[in-house]
Amino acid sequence: MGSYSYSTELSRNNVVFSEFDLDSIKKMFSQIFEFYNPKVKSECFDSFCEDFYALAKETHVTNERIWRMIITDMLFNYDEHGFLEAETTDNGIKRKQFAIIANVIMGKLRADR
Repeated sequence: MGSYSYSTELSRNNVVFSEFDLDSIKKMFSQIFEFYNPKVKSECFDSFCEDFYALAKETHVTNERIWRMIITDMLFNYDEHGFLEAETTDNGIKRKQFAIIANVIMGKLRADR
């Protein structure tokens, strides 16, 4: 175990995003929120998509794990401000739901899909 390095492991999990624009982000999130709970409230949907688009364009991180954490954190922030339609108040359940959504987002944004 002496040769194990977490930082080396992080650098192996890089992701390359396909080309996207705001319309493709809105379409992606429309499809995702159609199938998964919780959902962003309809009056906040455009703002959520714009925030994600700006974040994805401005953040130059290529590590998939870090992106999943960023997406999960973004969902928790929207939840804390009451912008999600959540069926549960249990943070453990939300964490699992957000992790699933983050994985789906990464799969849809990945260039090699």
